[in-house]
Amino acid sequence: MTNADDRLNELQALKARRKNGELDTVAYYKGLIGILATTVQHLQDEDIAEAEARKQIPLILVFLEEQIGKLADRGG
Repeated sequence: MTNADDRLNELQALKARRKNGELDTVAYYKGLIGILATTVQHLQDEDIAEAEARKQIPLILVFLEEQIGKLADRGG
């Protein structure tokens, strides 16, 4: 399996646990953040083409700016 396959399986399992009522909102959020953290590490290690990186930058910027703003709003 690839890193992407592993992360997708982990995400599907987490979503199933949430759907089955095994996780509250905060536990689900933290599980998602954990998958995100692992994915970020794999992305940092990835050999990505410049053209593909250019396509991804706007998405990453929007996500980061939004999340940093929300973190600041919560006093973090």
